[in-house]
Amino acid sequence: MKKLLCLLILACCAIAAFAQNVKPYTVDLNRMDTSNDDKTVTFDRKTGTVTIKKNTANIYLWPGDIDISNYNIARVKYKASGDCGFIFVLDYDDETLSWTDKSTYCPSYLDEMVVTIHPGQKKVNGIFFQGTWNVDNYQFIIESVTFEKVANPVTTDVFACDEPPVIDTATSGKIDEKLSAWDFVSTMGVGWQYPVFGQSGYGNLDFGMDFYYCWNRYGKPTKKIIELIKQKGFKTIRLQTTPGDHILDSAYTIDPRYIAAIKEVVDWALEENLNVIICGPFADYMKNETYRKVVKENVHYAAYLVNEENKTESKEFIKAVWTQYARAFNNSYDEHLIFETLNEPVHVFHEHEVLARTDCEVCKKDYAILNEYNQLIVDTIRSTGGNNAKRFIMVEGLGYARWQCITNNLFKLPKDKAKNKLIPAVHHYPLGDGPDAVLLYSKGIKNQITEEFAALDKYYFKKHIPVYFTEIGFDPDNIPVLERLNCMKDLMAEMTKKGRSCAANHDDNFSYINLLEAKWNEDEAPYLNSLIYASQGKEYPLSEDFIKQNEIKIESIVGKNLLSEAFDPKNWENSYEIKPAILVRSVSEKYKLEFQIEKTGSKPILQVCFIDKNENFTDISARSDVKVTGAVKGWCFEVQSDTIVITVSEKLAIDFESNGFYINGQDIIIKSVKVIE
Repeated sequence: MKKLLCLLILACCAIAAFAQNVKPYTVDLNRMDTSNDDKTVTFDRKTGTVTIKKNTANIYLWPGDIDISNYNIARVKYKASGDCGFIFVLDYDDETLSWTDKSTYCPSYLDEMVVTIHPGQKKVNGIFFQGTWNVDNYQFIIESVTFEKVANPVTTDVFACDEPPVIDTATSGKIDEKLSAWDFVSTMGVGWQYPVFGQSGYGNLDFGMDFYYCWNRYGKPTKKIIELIKQKGFKTIRLQTTPGDHILDSAYTIDPRYIAAIKEVVDWALEENLNVIICGPFADYMKNETYRKVVKENVHYAAYLVNEENKTESKEFIKAVWTQYARAFNNSYDEHLIFETLNEPVHVFHEHEVLARTDCEVCKKDYAILNEYNQLIVDTIRSTGGNNAKRFIMVEGLGYARWQCITNNLFKLPKDKAKNKLIPAVHHYPLGDGPDAVLLYSKGIKNQITEEFAALDKYYFKKHIPVYFTEIGFDPDNIPVLERLNCMKDLMAEMTKKGRSCAANHDDNFSYINLLEAKWNEDEAPYLNSLIYASQGKEYPLSEDFIKQNEIKIESIVGKNLLSEAFDPKNWENSYEIKPAILVRSVSEKYKLEFQIEKTGSKPILQVCFIDKNENFTDISARSDVKVTGAVKGWCFEVQSDTIVITVSEKLAIDFESNGFYINGQDIIIKSVKVIE
């Protein structure tokens, strides 16, 4: 045994000696271009300073004609001038490697990055120094780049941390134990979502504590941002968090620096007499293939899933997160700090992930699992005692936090030792969001708002249980401002009643606020001021010029063909969609649809249907308020004539302008569809 041990020691010594005998290769930085082609990056050879003038721009360094198979690491020494690092790219001569395989983020809080060379590589075509996403105009200094042979090649761990855990050491603290959730929510006013802690780079690159720049243009938090939010008139800030991107070990220890950063912003907000909501982690990020892979393979990433297969591990992660959050925020914080269990806990990839159904066996199990998660979080928070034994806790339902997911018999509020301290939470985007946003506010959408609050009244308000809308949104990049304003006012008319309030969702494109420059967008002042006024039950005075400039003029579509060309269904999977926006304020309250049909077979069938906001399918041939000529109502419409006329009642017209409709069929070609009075 001793002989074997000696041989192993000798072998290790030999490897170390060999590594030491391979002299490092130092790249001549004078080979670096002084600028890239479009002058968006420059390099000062005297000082080694790289100046990035445009985000993601890069500059090239020729390393020389070297065989890198003699080495196993590249080492770059640098100094960041601010709180943003850069991306170091080894452009291997290997087309099978992706950009991610070649790239490493060098964080601002380090001054050296060791990168292990990919196995089997012999050549790099060049080295690139690239700016990170969404950050313009910053600098860093490159001191040296070397290729080396070392005994233990390991890429620098950007997550390495020797900071102690963040613990709230106050042994006692004031909190209003008698204040009920019902009374408290009504005082929260309109809030603002500050999502800086909620973003993720999906594990494409390890950003560590430079996560502020990993994807969106949020920048590092500043007290000035909090002051701006307060000065604008908002009363609450919601902080989404992604602790799963900041894990130190297999016990799900969260990087103390991450919790300390959250704590700093919480303290700033409380100094401004704002309420603060700390929200638990997302599930939605697990839809990203790269993220799923790093969660599985990399100890520094973790997440939860709402399904039976991952329940045990998910509960371990969730409990660890909330144990650490609750220990960090306790007696030093009164009732103005609120916890929110999870953010949009969806069953990713399930067919009902957007809106869970009560008649689906998988969804039924998912509801039960989420109920377990929420109960675990409440129990974990309460177990830390102190002020957390009485703190307000917001609880979301399954999926994307739609109201339908907390107004059914499957969702259960957790059992709680504290009385009247739980607050159901939902998200609501009445006009949608992003490229699929509805551009025009309609009666149908107004009816949906009425339906929503009627359901919440039945399940909660009548029982003196409040509901907080932790996200509401009106997409400023796609939806005209007067449409947003009119919809928002109707929504806020409900929000200002007892037992309810809301936080507005921050947009990623700086349409409302530029977080990097810490200033509000003055073009959106009429909307933002109207939102603040509406939350106070008041009307913000809009100028006649503003209304005139932004008014949407809608032409009648009566007599116009709604099809771009004749439509041949061919099969039942091939539907033609008439989008809802075309039917908003362009037709009368009730009308008729005229179809010109060419029969192509022995069993001609026309189908007209829609899918409502509750994901319910409706074939209008089954509705009693629908009359038809030229066809017979049965299974869909059995075509008898080349011209079919369908009556659209006032109620059906509202459904159409909310959801649009689809046309399909068999043994027919639909030549035209027209609205006729």
